[in-house]
Amino acid sequence: MSNKDPVISICIPTHNGSKHISETIKSVLNQTFQDFEIVISDNGSTDDTVQIIKNFNDPRITKIDCLQPVSPADNWNNAVRLASAGLIKLLCQDDVIFSGCLEKEVKALSEPSNADCSFCFHTRNLITENGRHVWDPIKSSFRAGKYSISELLPRIVRSGGNPIGQPMAVTFRSESFEKSSPFIGEFVIDLDMWVKLLENGNGLALGEVLSAFRVNGDSWGIELSKKQFRMMYDFNLKMRAKHPNIVTRLDSEKGRLKCFIRTFARRFASRWVFRN
Repeated sequence: MSNKDPVISICIPTHNGSKHISETIKSVLNQTFQDFEIVISDNGSTDDTVQIIKNFNDPRITKIDCLQPVSPADNWNNAVRLASAGLIKLLCQDDVIFSGCLEKEVKALSEPSNADCSFCFHTRNLITENGRHVWDPIKSSFRAGKYSISELLPRIVRSGGNPIGQPMAVTFRSESFEKSSPFIGEFVIDLDMWVKLLENGNGLALGEVLSAFRVNGDSWGIELSKKQFRMMYDFNLKMRAKHPNIVTRLDSEKGRLKCFIRTFARRFASRWVFRN
């Protein structure tokens, strides 16, 4: 590769991801926009994840850092720390981005009129273990345009979930990330970061479907749903306390109800998706 830094870094945190990591990497290598690097932080994998990555032998895979087991948040932070580009996309080991994803994101964030945006985000599809597209009972979408924290945060809280999307649906500026504290937490690890980025700039909705998030039966299980419900509600209360001039008590109560509804929607969907 040339000595010039790439435009965008695709940061992939991994842990025993041998089942899908190849497909995930191929979705990046097949992008219409090619000025990128792939950096990987492996969290103590005991399967063939690292060897599968090395088998690509592609110069765009610039770094593979193997860690002793750490928390997911620490692995995400390490993946971003390895990046050298001004734009960063965190891509989980089993998700995929569609061929025009990076081109559209880079173009949007390169527009001078969008210099006040900390990140851009898009709508994503749901896919199963075998790549089949499925109905998403909690899918959300935004019209294309800029959104300030005062516009987005109440909507986030009222949604009872993560309407901005999982990591693959977001690309953020490295300078905005540096102004925020690192990734922390568990279930709301990504949403917590999106709010911190909003505290440093606007969010830019692209209004298109550009990626896919992979789900399985375990990720929509009953016990995990209960845990996620508690974490999501705690997050909403935290946002209410942190931004009382933006998030109202009614927003929090609506979010609690919506989170409850989402939990049951996921359970219903899991029975339909993973038994058909």
